[in-house]
Amino acid sequence: MAGILLVRHGALPPNPERRFTGALDIPLSDAGRAQIRALGRELSAAARDVTAIVASDLARCRETAALLARHIGRDIPLHTDAALREINLGLWQGLTPAEVERAFPGQYAQRGQDMAGFCPPEGESFFCVQRRALAALERWRKRCPDGILLVAAHAGVNRTLLARYLALPLAELQRIPQHYACWAFLAEW
Repeated sequence: MAGILLVRHGALPPNPERRFTGALDIPLSDAGRAQIRALGRELSAAARDVTAIVASDLARCRETAALLARHIGRDIPLHTDAALREINLGLWQGLTPAEVERAFPGQYAQRGQDMAGFCPPEGESFFCVQRRALAALERWRKRCPDGILLVAAHAGVNRTLLARYLALPLAELQRIPQHYACWAFLAEW
């Protein structure tokens, strides 16, 4: 069976101020590692047909992929791809919503009105994220045409891919749940 096993990385260190993370390179927390080890046990049967693993090049996804590869228990090629990185929030990264509102008046509300198309200063939109993530999957499917491709990525990236797979408008992407260490199987992709 061919398909994609789409996984979100595990939990990050606490962020009580709700700072925008975006494409900042933040590692998994200990809780995130435990979540991924548990996910590895949960996916052990589904993972027997995995022929390759591709992860975002950010630390949290590289570590997620490596932990899952250990649970699969056989020699599976593990690759990274920067095209699977989380959305680049540009000058918003590392800021709280209140700090964004002070530095860029009205932009936070604009983003809420156009989640798919809004682009923060020096950042990118979810349309851009979807385009690069779909191109990455197409490249990897050509390199690994058979079996299941395990993809370890981020909430934003996964939502854009799931929106396409489910034929949902990209404007609805925030309605697609993406909890830490969640997964979805996308058949025939």
